[in-house]
Amino acid sequence: MSVRVYLLCKGRQVPVEVRGSGDGYAVRVGGRELRVGWQELSPGVAEATVEGVRLRFCYARQGDALQLHLAGRVYTFTRTREEVEARGAKPEQDVRAPMPGLLTRVLVEPGQVVAAGQPLYVVEAMKMETVVRAARPARVLRVLAREGEQVEGGAVVVELEEGA
Repeated sequence: MSVRVYLLCKGRQVPVEVRGSGDGYAVRVGGRELRVGWQELSPGVAEATVEGVRLRFCYARQGDALQLHLAGRVYTFTRTREEVEARGAKPEQDVRAPMPGLLTRVLVEPGQVVAAGQPLYVVEAMKMETVVRAARPARVLRVLAREGEQVEGGAVVVELEEGA
């Protein structure tokens, strides 16, 4: 069985196909197939072996997206909204912290309408700042954490109402 997701790259959705293959995965991106092994080291931390090269990274789910934090960059993999709805799943209405860290800036307030891609808050971990953005247009219902607070990975920081 294969799963198709999209890598968000410079405003474009690049198709990525992932399928289980023996003890790892076969990943097809940009017309190239890569062999990828995956080992979970601790919650939110994993090591992948890609074509024989080992990479250690942090990862987190944010709604229907998977974010990989590797070498100071954030890579976001997501399904299109159409695919999520076709599966019968409802997109999440909250925006969770991608990793444990310090909430350095909250950029929205309750009642505010946000656009897809608009920054919601910034969390700092391991001297790296990650800007968390809205996945789709919405209205902010609640902000559940304050600047200067430590947040756990997966903790709900902002709750959104879709369809604004």
